[in-house]
Amino acid sequence: MNPELSGFALGLLFGAAKIMAIGTIGFGIAWWRARLRIRQLERDQLEPVPSEERMARLEQAFTDISGQLDQLIRTNTELNRRLESLAGHQPLLPPP
Repeated sequence: MNPELSGFALGLLFGAAKIMAIGTIGFGIAWWRARLRIRQLERDQLEPVPSEERMARLEQAFTDISGQLDQLIRTNTELNRRLESLAGHQPLLPPP
């Protein structure tokens, strides 16, 4: 076999080995960090939320929803008023 060709093949082999080693180390570090993060998230999930804090969040959500419903009612009332004023000037739908 040609010594030049075998040296080239050996260089490719060492290059591939370096890339695989770096990749293995990188994946190992990523796996270790992910494992720590998952454990932290599991610990956080197991801690119960205090009922007072939960009730405060529920009250805030209901307040937000009631404000949005009030806005929707006002908008609907205004729309109905405008449609009624337009209905007096021209018919919206043809007669049946």
